[in-house]
Amino acid sequence: MMKKTGYVLATILMLVLAAFLLYEGWPVLLRFFDLIGRYMWVGIGIAVFFVLRYFAKKNRDWLETLSHELTHAVIAILFLREITSFQANKKNGVVWSRGARWSEPFVALAPYCLPLFTYIMLIIWSLVASRQLVGSHNHLWGIDLLVGITLGFHFVCFKAQTGNHETDITKFPTFFSYTYIWFFRLVNLLVILLCYMPAHKTGEPLKVWGAFWYLIEHFWKILF
Repeated sequence: MMKKTGYVLATILMLVLAAFLLYEGWPVLLRFFDLIGRYMWVGIGIAVFFVLRYFAKKNRDWLETLSHELTHAVIAILFLREITSFQANKKNGVVWSRGARWSEPFVALAPYCLPLFTYIMLIIWSLVASRQLVGSHNHLWGIDLLVGITLGFHFVCFKAQTGNHETDITKFPTFFSYTYIWFFRLVNLLVILLCYMPAHKTGEPLKVWGAFWYLIEHFWKILF
């Protein structure tokens, strides 16, 4: 893993990038309020989750643990790490993987900032969404509802699991871990908002890949 100097430099870089994200995020937020009707069913889904959560007490803890460990495993696989053990039960879970040591922070901290199930639903949404299906007469309300339910679920997971009681967080310098978590929470928030927004030229929704490209493109313009 990185030495302390590396963590300091990585933290400074993320803080600089976060400042750019906040600069870009303000017009995105203003546009969100102009297009708030597109997010209506997502908001309803969030409310539905908190109702369902009350009635799903028996499996609630297990589902939260499963999502945590599954996120570890998915990111480990994306970084070409070998999964050697996977376990998730009601009280605790564990994922063991091996591979490049530089990838360990990405794997360890992912469950505290990556809404995995929400991204799965947004990818499905992005595959079927078009200008005709997205708008005031939303024909994709069912998927939007699931996006909201998963968002509510991950919000609860992030709130409950983020803290110094987690060894995933304390294995790295505190300033690095929390900067990483909040930086990527900001990235993911902007991506989710941008997914539903129409491109200026075509009017088609940006979708997941367009949202990421939007952020990359605007980073490039600001930096160069």
